[in-house]
Amino acid sequence: MMQTLQLHSLSDALREGLRLLTREATEVAASREIRDFYQGAKAPTPAGVLPATADDIVRIS
Repeated sequence: MMQTLQLHSLSDALREGLRLLTREATEVAASREIRDFYQGAKAPTPAGVLPATADDIVRIS
């Protein structure tokens, strides 16, 4: 796996793992803030953007 991702050391692999976890945590926090702001109502979509379908949505628990 480290070769596939071109990671040269265990430190590089751990750093990449932490980077990905941080990015995911930031995305989850942002989605919760948006959900809280709109208090359960659907957030408006920008002009020209179609609303997400059930298949597009990933449930955050």
